[in-house]
Amino acid sequence: MHRASDRQLIDELVARAEHGIETKSLDEIMDCIAPDYQDEMGLSKLDVFRGAMHFVQSPDTADVSIDDASVEITSPTATGVFDLHVVMMQNGRYVDSGPIRVTMQFEKERRRLSKVWMVKSVSAPGMSKQFEDYM
Repeated sequence: MHRASDRQLIDELVARAEHGIETKSLDEIMDCIAPDYQDEMGLSKLDVFRGAMHFVQSPDTADVSIDDASVEITSPTATGVFDLHVVMMQNGRYVDSGPIRVTMQFEKERRRLSKVWMVKSVSAPGMSKQFEDYM
């Protein structure tokens, strides 16, 4: 049996987060977030949970595309720089984020008998303004 590389596992994590947002799956979104998540805006995992809960319960929808720019792995941590584009239907009108350069910090966390990659922090200049209704 072939074990996935760290890069493949990080790509799968990012795809799961993207899918969780698009399908409004709170469990799938939160399963990607490290317990000790902390970003440059001072948001914790609880803050992310509250924002995700607000989004999931709202009638708003989001179409997310994440294009890979680069991922640097220095296990047990990694840094990924991605181009994020979000188109939301918010209050009956489309809101297009335009391309946003996002830096994600990842960390391997122990889960039961194995280690999995988790999102430790996200930073993106201007992103907070786009999603301030949910934070």
